[in-house]
Amino acid sequence: MLHKGAWYEEMINNRNKSSVKDMKWDCDGQRICIVYEDGAAIVGSVDGNRIWGKELKHGSLTSVEWSPDGNILLFGLLTGEICVFDSYGNFLNKMPTYCLNNIHGAVRIISLDWYKGGNNYGIRMLPSLAVCYDVGRCQLMTNHEDPDPVLLNTGIQIKCSCWNEDGSMLAVAGTQMSSDRNINVVQFYNPFGHHLSTLLLPGKCLTASTWEGNGSLRLALAVDSFLYFANLRPHYKWAYSSTANTTIYNYSRPHTFEHSITFWNLKTNKTKIISVHHLIDICASEDYVCLVCKPSDAGQGVILTMYTAIGVAIESKHVQFEPTQSMMTSNQIILINKSFIYSWQYFTPKQILDLGLKFTSSTLRQRDGIERLYHIDTISLKTVSSDLVDDDISSSIFQTKVDWNLMNQPVSSDPISTLTISHSTRRLLIARESGLIQIYRLPDLYYEMKFSVGDNCPYRIYVNCDATCLGVIDESGIFRLHLIPDNSTSLSSSVKFKNIDNFMRKDVWDVKFEEDNPDIFAIMEKTRMYIFDGLQSEPAIHTSTYLYEFKNLEVQGILLDELVKTVNIQPNEEFLLKTPIKKVRDFKQILEKDGLEKASEFINNNPHTKLRHLFIEACLEKQNLEMAELQFVHLQEYSGIQFIKRLRNIQSKLIRKAEILVYFKKYDEAETLLLNNDRSDLAVELRKRLGDWFRVAQLTKDTGVLMKDLEQAEIWNGMGDYYYNQMLWDKAAGYYQQGNDLLKFAECLYQLEDYKGIERIIEELPDCHDTLYDFGLRFANLGMIKQAMYAFIKCNRRKEAIDVCLRLNEWRVAYELAKSIDSQDTDHHHHQEQQKRIDYLLKQSVNCFIEQGKIIEAVELYKRAGRFLDAAELLYKEVQKIKQFCNRKPLYMKKMYVLIGLLMEQYYEQNKTQANVKPRNPACGEGVLMASSTLAGLLLTEQDHNSLHYNNTDSCTTITNNNNNNDNNNNNNKQMNIIKQNNDIINNESEILQKHNTNEINRLIDQPWRGAEAYHYIMLTEKQLYHGLYKYAFRTVQLLKDYEDILNPFIIYSLIALCAIYARNYVVCSKAFIKLESFTDISSIEQKEIKQLILDLFSRHQPINEQDTSESPEMDSILESETKIPVCVVTGQPITDYQFWMCPTCKHCAYENEITKLHNCPLCHFPVQ
Repeated sequence: MLHKGAWYEEMINNRNKSSVKDMKWDCDGQRICIVYEDGAAIVGSVDGNRIWGKELKHGSLTSVEWSPDGNILLFGLLTGEICVFDSYGNFLNKMPTYCLNNIHGAVRIISLDWYKGGNNYGIRMLPSLAVCYDVGRCQLMTNHEDPDPVLLNTGIQIKCSCWNEDGSMLAVAGTQMSSDRNINVVQFYNPFGHHLSTLLLPGKCLTASTWEGNGSLRLALAVDSFLYFANLRPHYKWAYSSTANTTIYNYSRPHTFEHSITFWNLKTNKTKIISVHHLIDICASEDYVCLVCKPSDAGQGVILTMYTAIGVAIESKHVQFEPTQSMMTSNQIILINKSFIYSWQYFTPKQILDLGLKFTSSTLRQRDGIERLYHIDTISLKTVSSDLVDDDISSSIFQTKVDWNLMNQPVSSDPISTLTISHSTRRLLIARESGLIQIYRLPDLYYEMKFSVGDNCPYRIYVNCDATCLGVIDESGIFRLHLIPDNSTSLSSSVKFKNIDNFMRKDVWDVKFEEDNPDIFAIMEKTRMYIFDGLQSEPAIHTSTYLYEFKNLEVQGILLDELVKTVNIQPNEEFLLKTPIKKVRDFKQILEKDGLEKASEFINNNPHTKLRHLFIEACLEKQNLEMAELQFVHLQEYSGIQFIKRLRNIQSKLIRKAEILVYFKKYDEAETLLLNNDRSDLAVELRKRLGDWFRVAQLTKDTGVLMKDLEQAEIWNGMGDYYYNQMLWDKAAGYYQQGNDLLKFAECLYQLEDYKGIERIIEELPDCHDTLYDFGLRFANLGMIKQAMYAFIKCNRRKEAIDVCLRLNEWRVAYELAKSIDSQDTDHHHHQEQQKRIDYLLKQSVNCFIEQGKIIEAVELYKRAGRFLDAAELLYKEVQKIKQFCNRKPLYMKKMYVLIGLLMEQYYEQNKTQANVKPRNPACGEGVLMASSTLAGLLLTEQDHNSLHYNNTDSCTTITNNNNNNDNNNNNNKQMNIIKQNNDIINNESEILQKHNTNEINRLIDQPWRGAEAYHYIMLTEKQLYHGLYKYAFRTVQLLKDYEDILNPFIIYSLIALCAIYARNYVVCSKAFIKLESFTDISSIEQKEIKQLILDLFSRHQPINEQDTSESPEMDSILESETKIPVCVVTGQPITDYQFWMCPTCKHCAYENEITKLHNCPLCHFPVQ
């Protein structure tokens, strides 16, 4: 162990019998296992203590390995077998070695390497155990019991192998045997056994290899007496969206199963991170990004998810296709594997919106895009007509359904290796392992031509801007250029590409062609970047950047190696590299040293937009407007010419210089210049033009510039706009409140769900304000009826208020709104139309519920509309149906009748309230008012049902006579008009009563609680019988005689007879039996049983009252009296006390000492106060 800078021995090998063959630490470094050639194994702790030791009888040991969790030990034997033990030394089994099938002769285990998952890669269900043999065979397993490992035949004599830092790559090093000489080779594989790359090494004897710990970017190899360090360039999953100027890259966080995808806008330096599972690849186009992921349920195929450049998912598609590489155009995604090409021609949201009317029922499925799937060997036969060149949507709707059965075709003998796309010429180039390049037209994948680039397998291919030259990197990292036939006539005649066949570069791993000039390209070779103009190279630049754009004579790259390590740090410009080509650097030197004249000559000899802009910037810095204007003319930039014209009109050199700085977006320098020259007002105005309101506020505070109230409000609102666009509603609301922008302030409160705050804003706004209608709509959408009505009424939009009430089923409020319109207003006719419309919609809704059998919902609708009598009538009819066709329990029937009673009580209360409301018409006479109120009150208090039917004409006549007595000078026509306007209550009441002109409905209006009383008393009687209160039950049951129209008389008198028997009152019992014998609607069997019961009973008892007490005659006489006396709803007994309790709802009475024992009224369940 290492202690104070010195090494000390802790566990000493004192076995002299055999030599040590291998030793391994477990994953957390607390235990070590040492194996000896003779079969001995020792496990010790980190402090030097021996835990256990064992002599294995299976044979000589050569290697050992721990499992990632430290519970399993693998021992490699000299025979090539692998024994599995637990961490305590107990033998479990032998691990099968599938890779040695069909191998005869002696084999030797070279390496047992089980990736420990230190960076979380190994805990996923990926192969992490690598077993390598000297004969070149390997097997990759998820665990020691994996029944389906990945089998590899590397074709080399293996010397060593090792996993990289995150378990994403296995390096297998060895010697490739050949007839002339042996070559040291390192093969790189992913966990699924796919070959990634091959590295050739000098020397004779390769003995060991290991990865660098920081990112696995370098591999150290021991060859002979030398150490070689190989730089590896990982194939990161990343892409670049050119139009949105956004880089999308992937990294894995420790101890998670997810991939974190970062959308980094290089212009605004803003990022958004999303998480996905099982990421395979990322591709991007101008404005959109596509993530290729495997399904979470381990199903077949992949899921393509399209995102905008700000990380918002817009569409996804599941395809039964597992790609090895993907690319994307502005309207198409191309996937390839070894044998198939799949394309999805998607439609962007803008295209669907613009051409939405073109989608008919027959082409509706085309909204999901157009899919194509071809086998690489047969795609040349799948050509389409040449009139589909244009990739417009209207011309691209040509595709039959994708036949996924094509995936069952055999694998191609010449597999696909890679692809690239020429965006300018809309061509797809497919490279095959034989070196064959096939070109297809996009988007229809029409096969055009093919040509060969040699025998080596292409690893990556690149095409220049006009599709005349193809760059190819093979598996060995050798880069060559090839002219594309039929397209490269001009290029082949160019002097720059005269010796293109001899051009070759080694160890190249990235290439980027210039987007404007087909002759210029940049390559990444080892750790250097070379820029070529034709075949002439510029001086190398030391960097390891990944190139994402080569435009305007400037190469731009991103340092992904450093970027993926800083997962918790906001990326910045330090991770970007922008390198101009030598021509630009030379031009800048000429500008600095030789002046504008020499620079102008250089531009004439080397015209380019980038150089002209640099020249314009230099001219304007020196305020040479004439030369700058000339270059603007060459560029045909009208805005620049106008800018020069505006500069000529500015007399102050200071302001002119500041304007030039602003033109080149050097805002801070322009502001500093103005502030240093005491022009803070212009600095504030500059920031206003830029919309930088925070800086405007800071400048006004620091410099003391006077601001008007409107200007100050503009500043606050501008700051609020910034937070509003960022969806930071709470911060934006504060600034809008200070800027008095009530509409946007309310919008923020709406997003924050602060509806009380919006109500306060509505109260502060004046009547008929423009924003009140918008507030009303918002509250209506939220279902907040009161707030919506208040807003609509305040802006005089009564019709909208009524519509909202109807939509939210607030029918009563809708009626009140309709009635609130003054009868003398010009809108009186409109008021009547509104009432008719409400009535029609209400009736329509009720009929709909009735047709669906939802009676209770219909009743509730009537109740919400304030139509309590209609609700009670509908419920009463439903009760009659239930009594006729169903046999419901008494408790259910009581509930129904209680509901009817409550509805009728609400009906009475409503009419009383309407009767007490004074008419709004000021011309109404006092006599008319008194007559109207008196007759409305009589209508409610009269108990005789005959008095409920008034004739409308008679009522009008009575009031007319009264009115004539009070005001004889009024004209008769005017008097009749007043009568009609102020007698709405009586007229409406007459119409309702005439509509329900039946005895049952009339009785329902007179005695709404009769049904509830009937079922309450019959239930009370049964309860008293069960509790042995026979005297009370006998008196209660006699109340049921008044309810023969509600209850079954046979049941009533049967119950009376039963109670009389228990009460031993055979007089009443005999009368009940006489009544039962008189029923003719019972069966003959029941009649015989009744007669037999009478015979048995009265043969033993005389028809007298055997239990006669002193109070019984008095109580019985009270019950038999025709005078109606109150009955206690708790006991069912007549109330004889002078003081008793009365329910405020149903108006039924009870003894005070009885009701105090309960919490609610026994009949209507109103709470007892």
